[in-house]
Amino acid sequence: MKSCILAYMLLGGIIMGMPLKEIMVFDFKNPESFKPWQTVNDTVMGGVSESSLQQSGKGTAIFKGTVSLKNNGGFCTASSRDNKKYDLSSFQGIGVRIKGDGKKYMLTLKTGDSFVGYAYQFPCVTQKDQWITLTAPFKDFVARFRGEPVPNAPPVKSSEITSFGFLIADKQEGPFALEIEWIKGVEVAGVKPKK
Repeated sequence: MKSCILAYMLLGGIIMGMPLKEIMVFDFKNPESFKPWQTVNDTVMGGVSESSLQQSGKGTAIFKGTVSLKNNGGFCTASSRDNKKYDLSSFQGIGVRIKGDGKKYMLTLKTGDSFVGYAYQFPCVTQKDQWITLTAPFKDFVARFRGEPVPNAPPVKSSEITSFGFLIADKQEGPFALEIEWIKGVEVAGVKPKK
């Protein structure tokens, strides 16, 4: 009986009215998690930066490449594009488990309203060669378009997330590497979920 209850909890059930504390969105131990991801670099605007998102062989994803400032470039992105909406309205934020190179990345979200324009961004400052777990409350994401804030953008609509991703920009020229273990919807202490 105990094993049945545990299995139900792990599959995302709610037992005795207790809400889930987290839900897996992308677990890179599962090869299926890689399928909707793709990279887009400043080459779309004439730059020459390059990047890829690959399986590490250790149950993680590696977003790596080289940022170049030539031709007014300077950014690389990796994001999911699977034409579906993720309803994380029962949670207050995103959790990520990452290992970086000491550079700053942006965790990015897009919603149905923002998909063709701006992205919501949350800074992820990595520690060189150290695994860290970061919690990014939805309320702290800032809408940006081409690096500039979008002052009239609505807050993240957590019931209609259409894309998750990572961005490196801010003139951080040179090679980079960010290893990603998982992305989850998570509870954030002291913050109520918004529908």
